[in-house]
Amino acid sequence: MTITLFIATSLDGYIAGPDDDLSWLFTDADYGFSEFYETVDGLIMGRGTYDVVRKMGKWPYPGKPTYVVSKNTDFSVDTPDTKAATGELEDLEVELVDLGLKNVWLVGGGELVRSFLDQQRIDRIVISLHPVLLGRGVALFAGGFPGMRLKLEHAESFDSGLVQLTYLTD
Repeated sequence: MTITLFIATSLDGYIAGPDDDLSWLFTDADYGFSEFYETVDGLIMGRGTYDVVRKMGKWPYPGKPTYVVSKNTDFSVDTPDTKAATGELEDLEVELVDLGLKNVWLVGGGELVRSFLDQQRIDRIVISLHPVLLGRGVALFAGGFPGMRLKLEHAESFDSGLVQLTYLTD
């Protein structure tokens, strides 16, 4: 199973602005997101990301098993094909493998990304670097995980100034 972090960030390293503002994201094109999403057969996201996505309206991920990771064992979900995951990441990974999932998208957010990095459970990182400075917000890499070397697999720049970098973890 391959776990891919496909995420957008501002030039100064924020995945959301103040108050979870996402208005600056992918405003002019999808930059390969649709193509990537077609390859995904399951999703993992943090509780905070789930709450933000729920506020955006209709659930955008029907038909794909989605696991929402939360430290709160009383947490529940009410969206199609979605399950709360309150245990260890190792147990979640075993469950995903048992389901036969091959390509899993780690949606975010920052705290969950740090947990996956801490346990070296990310295989590929695709970062869409937006040409915007937010100044504050939710950091993509908040620190607290062991350092690692990455191998650049692909880099692409767009007329809008967005740069998309794809890395493989060692």
